[in-house]
Amino acid sequence: MLKYFKCPDGITRPISECLSKCPRQEGRCLSLPTLTSIGSPRIWKGRPSTTQLLNPTRLEYLQITHDYAIDPFDQAFALLGTRHHQRLDAVAKKIEGLESELLLKGEVSGVLDLLEPLNGGEEYRMIDYKTFGSYACKKHMGTDTKDEYDRFKLALQMNNYRCMAEELGFNIVELKVQITVRDGGTFSAKHNGVDRNLYLLPVEILPDEQVKEYFLTKSFALDKALKTGEAELCDYEGRWGGRRCTGFCSVMEFCPEGRAVNKLKPLGE
Repeated sequence: MLKYFKCPDGITRPISECLSKCPRQEGRCLSLPTLTSIGSPRIWKGRPSTTQLLNPTRLEYLQITHDYAIDPFDQAFALLGTRHHQRLDAVAKKIEGLESELLLKGEVSGVLDLLEPLNGGEEYRMIDYKTFGSYACKKHMGTDTKDEYDRFKLALQMNNYRCMAEELGFNIVELKVQITVRDGGTFSAKHNGVDRNLYLLPVEILPDEQVKEYFLTKSFALDKALKTGEAELCDYEGRWGGRRCTGFCSVMEFCPEGRAVNKLKPLGE
C-alpha cells in the first residue's frame, strides 16, 4: 500500500509525517491539499477494480502486499486528470438525462465517466475521459499495428464498464474516448500529428465473452498471487519493453526482475 513519499532532499518519509508537519527546514514541497490528494492510498478490500486488472498482476500484487513510496512530483498529470474528471462530472450532473461517474459493482468494480442518451433514451453512448500526452493520443488516432496493445487495453476497460452498465439496463451502442492532450499546441504534439487539444475518438465494441474471460482470468491470477505469495513476471508490453523496470515502477525494489535490472542485491541479503 502507498505509505511513503520520496522527498526532494532524497529522504523517504511516511506520508503521515509529511501531512502532519513537514520536518524539512524549507517546509512542504507542495501544498497540503496537493500532498493529501496524491498521498491518499488505495485500500485493498478484496475486490479488484477494472484498472487494477488492466495492470500487470505482479505490479498490483506487490502494491497490495508492500508499503511503497512515490515521488509526489511524478503525480502531476494524475492530479490533472482527476481534476479534469471532477469538473466535467460537476457539469454533467446539472444536465438532465446524463449519467455521470456511475459506480459499477460486481466481481470487478469500476467507475463509468459518462452516458449520453440517444434516440430518446432508448440507447446510450458511453464516453471515457483521458488526459494523454500527444504521443499516447497518436496511438489511439491511428491504426498502426504496433499500437494495438494500447488500443486493446482501452477497449477492454470501456467494454468491461459497458457489460456492467448493460446489466443495470442501459443499452449501450457507442463507445467513445475523449482525450485532452496535455502538450497540445506544442511542437512535439504537431510532430506527433496531433493538431488539436481535444479529441473524441471511437472505441471498438468487443464481444462480451472475450471481455469477461479476460477479467476473470486476471482476477484469478491476482487472487492466486495473494494466496501463494508469487506472481508471474509482468508481460513485455506491461513492462513497456523493459523501460518500466528502470525507474517507472513504484514497487521495483520488491520485484526480483526489478532488483536485477537495477543491479540491487536480492531481498534478504
